[in-house]
Amino acid sequence: MCEEKWYCLKTRPRHERAAKHSLLGEVRVEVFCPLLKFERARRSGRARVTEAMFPGYLFARFDYPNQHRMVATTNGVSTIVGFGGIPAVVPDGVIDELKASVTAEETVEIPNTVEIGEEVQVVEGPFQGIRAIVTKVMPARERVTVLLELLGMEREVEVPGNAVLPDARHPMAPR
Repeated sequence: MCEEKWYCLKTRPRHERAAKHSLLGEVRVEVFCPLLKFERARRSGRARVTEAMFPGYLFARFDYPNQHRMVATTNGVSTIVGFGGIPAVVPDGVIDELKASVTAEETVEIPNTVEIGEEVQVVEGPFQGIRAIVTKVMPARERVTVLLELLGMEREVEVPGNAVLPDARHPMAPR
């Protein structure tokens, strides 16, 4: 009797999408790999990036006894997550809740918001590339005041709100 369940798969670093496409095309199993879209500060300014919500992992629904070898040897997949040699089943409710929080493209858009006391990087204007601390947020004027170190002294400078980005590698990473 075939009983498909959800399992968590560990992928090779940054191979979540490749593993997803291989699992869908070659093994023909249901796959769920939620993504995050956000802006990241680069030396050249801002860059829009899309990364896995759970870097290095994705979810697949399959019949473990009959398909685990094919799944585990799929391009991009490192292993099926388990404990003590027993594969860990992910409850349907967990996947349903995650699916409810993403768009049809399995994506969550992370807004570019900053808070007082947060470290940011200036990505536009004359102070581009400088790290600063937000001291005031003025939403009505779409501006922020940041504390910069200029010429060996700390100065507060008002800049457009879209000229700064939070200094985080991944929106879900600890700050």
